[in-house]
Amino acid sequence: MRTVIAFLTRFLFRSRLGLAVLLLVVVVSVVGVGQVVGRVEGTDGPLLGNPGPNPALTIDPTEGDDGIQSLPPEPDPVTAAGADAPETVAVAFATAWLDRELDPDQWHAGLRPYVTEELADKLVGVDPVVVPAERLTGEPALIAYATNLVEVVIEVDSGKLRLRLTGPDGRWLVDGVDWERG
Repeated sequence: MRTVIAFLTRFLFRSRLGLAVLLLVVVVSVVGVGQVVGRVEGTDGPLLGNPGPNPALTIDPTEGDDGIQSLPPEPDPVTAAGADAPETVAVAFATAWLDRELDPDQWHAGLRPYVTEELADKLVGVDPVVVPAERLTGEPALIAYATNLVEVVIEVDSGKLRLRLTGPDGRWLVDGVDWERG
C-alpha cells in the first residue's frame, strides 16, 4: 500500500503528465459539480445558461406600465433683457475664431467679447493659423443642458465646432471649445 501511495505521489506531483491528469480531474470535477448544483428547479439547463421562464417573475398585464412615461422637457436657456441669445454669441465667436488672417493678439482681442475669463486666459498666445477650419457651413444647433448651460454645434468645412456656453446672469459667453473632424 505504501509503495502505491509513493508511486501516485511521485507520478502526480513530480511529472508533467501527472500534473496534467490531476488538473484535468479538478476541472472535470468543478464543471460536473456546477452542472448538478447549478440547475434551476423545473428546468434541464444550468443556472449560468438560459434557464427558461421563471414563474416567480411574471408581469401582471392589468397593473399598467411602471416605466418612464415621457422624458422631462428640455430646459429653456435664460437670456437677460438686451443680451444676445446663445446661438448668436456662438456664431459671433465662431466667425472671429475662423479669422485666421489676423496676428495672435488681434485674433485674441476679437474673441474676448464672447468668452469667459478662464477661456480667454487659455487662448492667450494661440496662433490662429492652427484653427482647423476656414468657414462655417451650417446653422447653429442648440443643446440645452440647463437654463444657464448649453452647447452649440456649428458645422464647419472640416467638421463640427462644439461650443460650451454659460450664462449664469443671462449673458452668454463661450466657456469651452471643441472641434471634431468631419
